[in-house]
Amino acid sequence: MRQRYNLECWMAMALLFIAVAGCGGRSDLATVSGTITLDGAPLPDAMVMFTPITGGRPAAGRTDAQGRYELVHDRSNMGALFGEHVVEISTADEIANDDDTVTMVAEKVPAKYNSATELRATVEAGENVFDFDLEAEGEIVDSNELEAAEEGSATQ
Repeated sequence: MRQRYNLECWMAMALLFIAVAGCGGRSDLATVSGTITLDGAPLPDAMVMFTPITGGRPAAGRTDAQGRYELVHDRSNMGALFGEHVVEISTADEIANDDDTVTMVAEKVPAKYNSATELRATVEAGENVFDFDLEAEGEIVDSNELEAAEEGSATQ
């Protein structure tokens, strides 16, 4: 009888340890999701980046066809670090094709939301939902064009 009790006790402790260990990654991260619209319409295929103001690894995500996103901190962890973040939203992209060429996707979002962003968000413990209703009005700076211009001036 005593041997059975010890076995049950050890099994219960092992299960408890597994449950606690599996309860989720880092204690300094919180889930972040939301929806992004541009002039009231969902903004698909936009890259969303939250960069901590105090430093640390940024978190990023991409919007789906309905403009919804979820942030990923790294390969193993969803979410973003606690604290205030600078938020950048961009549609500019480079897509590698099967024939080793690259397709450039133009920026649709004004600079005030990416290269000169005015957006901020404070991530707190728990679930965070940040919806961004962007306006298309404003200067658009295409990061692909900037990179090409910088490369051209560097070779001269």
